[in-house]
Amino acid sequence: MTIDGDVLEIELDMELDDVCELKEFVATRLKYIEEIIFVGGDEEFATSSLFSLLFSIKKTKPSIKIPLIDEELFTFKNFGKVYWKT
Repeated sequence: MTIDGDVLEIELDMELDDVCELKEFVATRLKYIEEIIFVGGDEEFATSSLFSLLFSIKKTKPSIKIPLIDEELFTFKNFGKVYWKT
């Protein structure tokens, strides 16, 4: 997890303790973060808690860009194509 200006870069394959750390990190910086992108292991994920956190962030700050949520189609190595319904 790194922050480059107003872009937060995270890995999709975070473990639960990493997601908890991310939550604490984002809580104090949410007003400064404009986008959350994925780097590295973006084809596999370790826990669904990351998705819950990202959806919560998006609900709290709808203007934030999160490609995993904003795009209607996302492809995972193990699960194939995932379509989000809004």
